Amino acid sequence: MYEWTQKYVGIPFVSGGRTEKGCDCYGLIRLILRNEYSIQLPSLMIDDYHALDANETRPLFEKYVPVICASKISCPEEKSVCLIRTTGGLLTHVGIYAGDGFIIHSRNKTGAVCERMNSPFLTGRIEGWYHVNTGKMST
Repeated sequence: MYEWTQKYVGIPFVSGGRTEKGCDCYGLIRLILRNEYSIQLPSLMIDDYHALDANETRPLFEKYVPVICASKISCPEEKSVCLIRTTGGLLTHVGIYAGDGFIIHSRNKTGAVCERMNSPFLTGRIEGWYHVNTGKMST
């Protein structure tokens, strides 16, 4: 795994969180890309947002994911973001490649975890891998 990975493992899950004190799944990839690769992503915050409510996250993903995830790639690379289907098949979860077949992502009960891509939770749920658009985006 990449050297930086372990400093993010254990960050608590916080809906709408965007800092080391707590993150949701998008907040975690935003934090990692900013801290490790100097890539700034929009915060994607709305009033009374709840990251575990698919009715709230789906519109954000539909609007911003095509902008953020500029190009689909066939294999994960350093800085690659993956889109993950949640229960019900909705694309409302994201993670980032952590190297050596691992993904780091934030789960509501455990917070940030490194998980093998072939774990029971992730098997069959990864929609794809993407290069991140590093241009300026508004929220």
